[in-house]
Amino acid sequence: MEGALTALVIILACVVALLAARLLRQQRLLVAAKVETRRMLDIVKQRVERPNVFSHEVRTPLALIQGAAELLADETPGPLNGRQREFVTTIITNTQRINGLAQDLLTEAKLDAELFELRLLPVDIRQLARKTVRDARRVQPTPVRLDSTGPALMLLGDPNLLAQALGNLVSNACRHAEPGTQVTVSVARGEGQAIVGVSDGGEGMSDAERERLFEPFASSAGQGGTGLGMTITQKIISQHGGRLLVDTVPGRGTTIYFTLPLLDETVEPTTSELARRAPA
Repeated sequence: MEGALTALVIILACVVALLAARLLRQQRLLVAAKVETRRMLDIVKQRVERPNVFSHEVRTPLALIQGAAELLADETPGPLNGRQREFVTTIITNTQRINGLAQDLLTEAKLDAELFELRLLPVDIRQLARKTVRDARRVQPTPVRLDSTGPALMLLGDPNLLAQALGNLVSNACRHAEPGTQVTVSVARGEGQAIVGVSDGGEGMSDAERERLFEPFASSAGQGGTGLGMTITQKIISQHGGRLLVDTVPGRGTTIYFTLPLLDETVEPTTSELARRAPA
């Protein structure tokens, strides 16, 4: 009997020792995981903060330059001759491009770090398209036409991000449009969705160019731009539950469409509805 009790005590002691060793190992793994998590959070924070600082430091002086140039364009100090107006237009166009690049870098950093919270609000996509076209006409040398008739098309979205996405598509189309052609922005209603298209009068894309269209920094040679705007646009549309489609024919230009789900017009959007439609 005494031998059996001794064996039982030994077995229990072994079990306790094994459990203690396992618990110690789990505690060590937990500590290591916490350290690694803290390190990764620091990396993510730096990835967001650095573009944020860059964006701020670049956009502040740009705003001053652009403001002064726009005052000149409005001929506030006095009338301009043709050559002077050409110089001012060049200044405004390029400050807008640099400002857009800074915004794209900041947005990409936040989207990649999954730190961008969509500010979902009811948005009239027709009104947003009208504003985007008006803004483009002020800075783009290529004529930009709007093809959008009908009542408001309401959807849930982040107004600033959607404006950035559509603005990127228009800027991209203007860069690829051939001289003497125009860019057309169209807005139409599909079945339960808004369909927005941006068409250029360019040369179209080859299969290889189309495959690289949404790769960052993969812009076509000689066309300017970084290609980052298209990457950002794809991510923004995806975040809103939409799709991005490309229709291109070499020698006949390119149209890039995106679709977004429409808001049910018979239901007033509530906080719970906004939360339900927000991406996970």
